[in-house]
Amino acid sequence: SDEDIENMVRDAEANSEADAKRRELIEAKNEIDSLIYSTEKSLSDHGDKVDEETKTEVEKAISEAKEVKDNEDMDVIKTKTEALNQVALKIGQAVYGKKDGEESDEEKKDDDNTVDAEFSEKGDEEKKEGEDEKKEGEKDDTKEADKK
Repeated sequence: SDEDIENMVRDAEANSEADAKRRELIEAKNEIDSLIYSTEKSLSDHGDKVDEETKTEVEKAISEAKEVKDNEDMDVIKTKTEALNQVALKIGQAVYGKKDGEESDEEKKDDDNTVDAEFSEKGDEEKKEGEDEKKEGEKDDTKEADKK
């Protein structure tokens, strides 16, 4: 009946804020769970390239994140997610040999041979002429190869 439908609509509107908070909490739990998994995988894959201090710090952050991943307090989950994210970056820095603010050798390299040049697009007529010249050049190359 119409009255039942109206009641359902009112209930949905009244609970929409709670639903949104619940969805946000579930997404935060999924995010921390995913981060725990990927950080553990990175540590196991690249543990030999990470110093002991960093390894200990990462393992501590992982265990703290595991403790709060089923928590219902959004702020606690977000705080531990951010902390784990920061130590997870240290694994990448250790693996790729970079510290904060350092650039790779490739980025630092100044190439004195680089020349800025201007260019313009060929019009249709110029393109056709260039293609005709290219074909003529190819024919000449073929004739030269036949002579040899």
